[in-house]
Amino acid sequence: MRFGKTAWIGVWVLMVVIPLAAQAQTPAPAPVAEVIPEAEIRQVIDQYVDRFKAMDLDRFMEVFSKRAIQNRMYPYADMREGYDRMFKNTNQFLYFLNILGIQSYTNSAFVNGYFEIIRTTKPDNEFKVYKGNIQWELVREEGGLKILRLNHGTEM
Repeated sequence: MRFGKTAWIGVWVLMVVIPLAAQAQTPAPAPVAEVIPEAEIRQVIDQYVDRFKAMDLDRFMEVFSKRAIQNRMYPYADMREGYDRMFKNTNQFLYFLNILGIQSYTNSAFVNGYFEIIRTTKPDNEFKVYKGNIQWELVREEGGLKILRLNHGTEM
């Protein structure tokens, strides 16, 4: 049995139409989620430092998630109590921070650095210096970035 011209045209049409139909049914690729911009991450860290130095407990604690944990053991309420005690016994802080790295993802970010704090205490104006490594884990929460985890070591 010989293929006629009409049969070849039919085979050719099937070869072209079937792949086109298969492509038309393939879903479009999902949009790629954007990572958190570095400027937004740095803004949260700047707020953390500025509010720490200002010793405004309520504004300082706003940068933290209510689920925050410090040094893998202190929940938000304990952190708040500790900062309140420290702020009440301090005349002034100088805070120096060197950010060493930022890793940004779609809903979180990790920041690590090295800090040095010079503190003058009440009532004697004694100088104390704290320094060491520091790491923050930030998460997108309530429409903004919040600190979920804060870990730091201290050398005196």
